[in-house]
Amino acid sequence: MNHARRTTHDARRSAAFTLLEMMLALVLFAVGTLAVMSLIQRAHAGMADGENVLIATHLAQRRLAELRNTAYGSLASESKASVTSPSGFSRFSRAVTVTEPLSSLKQIVVTVYWNTQGGEASTLLQTHVSQH
Repeated sequence: MNHARRTTHDARRSAAFTLLEMMLALVLFAVGTLAVMSLIQRAHAGMADGENVLIATHLAQRRLAELRNTAYGSLASESKASVTSPSGFSRFSRAVTVTEPLSSLKQIVVTVYWNTQGGEASTLLQTHVSQH
């Protein structure tokens, strides 16, 4: 009978988790959860960065299109200023640089700036416009 009691006790013990095993499982679960949370945070920050680049590129393209429709003699540089738009893009600034690398040819560079956690970021687009 003593042997039967040991067998039942051993079977119950091997089927149940010990406190140490439960604590180890909880620690592993917590580490895994923290890793996933960090990954989600990075993904969210990456999406925000991508959205800012997309908006900045749109603002630069829009300004380039406006400048392409400007008379050649009126093309001039513009200092960095906040983007005024009814669309709510006031967190972006834009500058235009116009140079004349060759006679009868102007290079237009539109740079759009915005603030990030790491400082200021920017994107730029350029085109060339000829006098003829």
